[in-house]
Amino acid sequence: MHIAILCYFCYDVLMATQQTQAQTPGWNIVGHEHAIDLLRRTLLAQQVRHAYLFAGPQHIGKGVLARRFAQTLLCTGGADPTISPPEPCNTCLSCRKVLHGNHPDVHIISRASDKQVLTIEQVRELQSDASRRTIEGRRNIFIIEDAHEMNVQAANCILKTLEEPEQSVVLILTVPDAGLLLPTIISRVQTISVQLLTARQIKDALIQRWECDASEADLVSSLAAGRLGWAVQAVEDEDLLEERKTLLDSLVKIPTLSTVQRFDIVQRIGSDGERARAALELWLLWWRDMALAANGCLDLTVNADMRDLLKSQSAKVGSDESARMARAILQTQESVEQNVNARTALEVLMLDTPNFK
Repeated sequence: MHIAILCYFCYDVLMATQQTQAQTPGWNIVGHEHAIDLLRRTLLAQQVRHAYLFAGPQHIGKGVLARRFAQTLLCTGGADPTISPPEPCNTCLSCRKVLHGNHPDVHIISRASDKQVLTIEQVRELQSDASRRTIEGRRNIFIIEDAHEMNVQAANCILKTLEEPEQSVVLILTVPDAGLLLPTIISRVQTISVQLLTARQIKDALIQRWECDASEADLVSSLAAGRLGWAVQAVEDEDLLEERKTLLDSLVKIPTLSTVQRFDIVQRIGSDGERARAALELWLLWWRDMALAANGCLDLTVNADMRDLLKSQSAKVGSDESARMARAILQTQESVEQNVNARTALEVLMLDTPNFK
């Protein structure tokens, strides 16, 4: 499977496993205790806001958390079926419909696979749906995935819904970084930070929930860098680790290449926005590992299967230059997320990459 389309599968894989664990009440989510506690206290107090922003890195479970929150908001299995309980029962008809993705009052809005952005037409359709009565549940819930992918027109359009929400409407936006949204949007939502998981949490989940053997779980939990969604897809799809290795092998050779050769790599990965994002994510982790290795912290590196190369390359570059490169990649990621041409951004980054043999 192409590593760049991983994000389209993480939610399905995670939820499919959670459906098998849905016989008992509870959120049934690995990690994210702080975020769940905030939402649970909101539900206990019956003080649900009209809009939420779940902010955190890609592939860590924001989409699953958003759907679990939607499920809890619509759950009728609590002590009083007319109000939302603090956690889903997982057995009532409403819970089961949300779990299976067919509840008529839960709407998922995401960028179409053939588009570069979330469009104003999608937001206008959301507004039309939001103006209607609920079909079955007590609330109309709209989950906007990767809301930072809204174009300017769509972002300005969603402000009207945030400023004048229908009483029954709850909006849940997910983003990798709250700073990618307009300040006027951020000021109208409750932001909940969704954190990376520990390697131990991921390893234990892979062994207990996905029945991985310990050695595979140990490697994958390290490579996952806190992202359970990535880890689950890696054990479900054997091609993913090979794809990651092939792409990373190309990236780590860049400091030894000429400018022409570097631009050849850009041509291969820069024409596909998703592939460019995947490459930048891998490369950022590599240079983060380089900085750690240069400071004698090789055992803390994510790329555990490439520590010999990390040790030799970091000795040539040093910690300061490694940290500078990591910052440069972060800036490139921000540019790409703000819809700067990926190929142009990557070419600039290539010129900024150090040379060594």
